Amino acid sequence: MPNILTRYLITEILKSSAATVLILFVILMSNALGRVLSDIADGDVPAQALWPVLLSQSVNIFSLLLPIGFFFGIVFAFGRLYKDHEMVVMSACGMGYRHYYKPVLLILVPVFLLNAYSSIWLNADMRRTTRGIVDQEKNVHEFQQLKPGQFNQSKNGEHVFFMQSLSEDKLQLSDIIIAQTNRDGMVFETAKSGRHKIDEVSGDLFLVVGPGERYEGQIGEKDYKIIEFEQHGILIEKKIKGARRQLGKKEKPPLMLWNSSRLADRVELQWRIAIPVILVVLALLAVPLSYISPRQGRYGKIGVALIIYIVYLNLMAYTRALLDADSLPLGFNFWWVHLLFLFLTFGLLIKRNGGYSFGRKAAGH
Repeated sequence: MPNILTRYLITEILKSSAATVLILFVILMSNALGRVLSDIADGDVPAQALWPVLLSQSVNIFSLLLPIGFFFGIVFAFGRLYKDHEMVVMSACGMGYRHYYKPVLLILVPVFLLNAYSSIWLNADMRRTTRGIVDQEKNVHEFQQLKPGQFNQSKNGEHVFFMQSLSEDKLQLSDIIIAQTNRDGMVFETAKSGRHKIDEVSGDLFLVVGPGERYEGQIGEKDYKIIEFEQHGILIEKKIKGARRQLGKKEKPPLMLWNSSRLADRVELQWRIAIPVILVVLALLAVPLSYISPRQGRYGKIGVALIIYIVYLNLMAYTRALLDADSLPLGFNFWWVHLLFLFLTFGLLIKRNGGYSFGRKAAGH
């Protein structure tokens, strides 16, 4: 059972970390919402897929924000304790960094597990689910763009539609005129109603119309056919039977990345693993980094913490670029960056403790 001081430090760290993550999450999600709405306006994303896409974006953003949020949360919390001289009192009672790390580690374990799950597994699962929803909605997206009372051209340019009215769900058409030009000539159809249908096996998109009449022939020729039908389907968009679009590296589950021989997949797996490792390294670094002298302000180390995080992130991005270009051995991957900042952590701890035991030398001296 944690003592009262440990529980107090846990509460302070949690409050600061949660506030930091929440503020950054709202800012980044606002930007993500703007990008998704722009894609919807451009027709790249169906409007019905707005919330699934945003949910996927939120998981990705959250997994990336946990390390920086926890890092700044610790710096904020301990910085306030230093400024209010609470750390001096704790140090006078014989507490040292060994005691300060205890609440940090108690919080770090569940946060690390959450970050590892969201980065390695959940983010990819959400991307695959969202992609499936977007692909499904794109199949009906064309019909949702049809406007009654005017001529509408299909995406592939092979069909021209005219309908007198459209149902509220924009999938049921009535009093339809369809014109199509192919190598055999001109096809002209009229039908009382129609509705879209996606073949469950092939994934082909059809417009099922009927009852109606079909006229086939060459323009300017007298030889043409008139066919009365009760119902038939018009192929609107062809899918490759039995084939699915290849998953991108960010959508692949970790086991698939592990078994892959492609360099890009192996690098992606190492990157996912590196995210929760960053969380651990920054949490360990934040404790000695948060020390504030009596003359410094409460937020005196925030600028330093921000610079350290930017350098860390840029070194990670630089290393990933080297790995993608096969200019760095994959076994080396990102560990050299993590070790660099671990050495910085140990250096700060030695400096603050003057070479004494972490448990006896007071961090407030």
